[in-house]
Amino acid sequence: MFYGFKVLGRLTADNVGKVAPSASATNPAKIGDLYFQDTDGNGFVNDADKTVIGTPYPKFTYGFALNTSYKTIDLRASFNGSYGNQVLDGQDYYLYNFEGSGNQYAEVANRYRNEANPGSGLNYRASRAGTQSNSTRLSSFYIQDGSYFRCTNITLGYTFPKSLANTLKVNNVRVYASVDNAFTVTDYKGYNPEVDYSGGSNLTPGVDYGNYPLARAYNLGVKLTF
Repeated sequence: MFYGFKVLGRLTADNVGKVAPSASATNPAKIGDLYFQDTDGNGFVNDADKTVIGTPYPKFTYGFALNTSYKTIDLRASFNGSYGNQVLDGQDYYLYNFEGSGNQYAEVANRYRNEANPGSGLNYRASRAGTQSNSTRLSSFYIQDGSYFRCTNITLGYTFPKSLANTLKVNNVRVYASVDNAFTVTDYKGYNPEVDYSGGSNLTPGVDYGNYPLARAYNLGVKLTF
């Protein structure tokens, strides 16, 4: 399971001082910061308030294939996916860090700046690695829906008439075009929701630190049957 702080919202002029402060914060929380759930209700947030904030394990996974033909044309496709799992998107720690040291999401331009310019309401105020804030701690802010539906392959083929095949002195001639990893439908913002940070380790399923995206391959071929 993913274990961390549950985000309840963002500090504003209306709720600052009314929500439980984070005792472990290097700096006091400021307007525009995230604030966390006081799980044990003791009036402040520390490591004892961490809780399960997601699971990398799907409620179910699935896969299926289609195979159809009409006269000399055939179509084959395969699909797979998962439902009900989450991904810990570790690369967001960098893509939301506001330091200008690397690429950022376009949406950080609409971040919180001040009460007169609160932004979209989805992004916290800018912080720096040297001045830690709630925004840099492992929380539900970094947990995303990992459900997906993927077309792993789709192939369209055409079989030439027997008369042409006999002319070429073969039994059968089929030409085809295919696409591997044709598309993925998902709400996940990263490259690939099907991730495992350590390449199969049981300790890090569903953890993404910028795993390389799946390659899409286009293929053309001819199949001759003698």
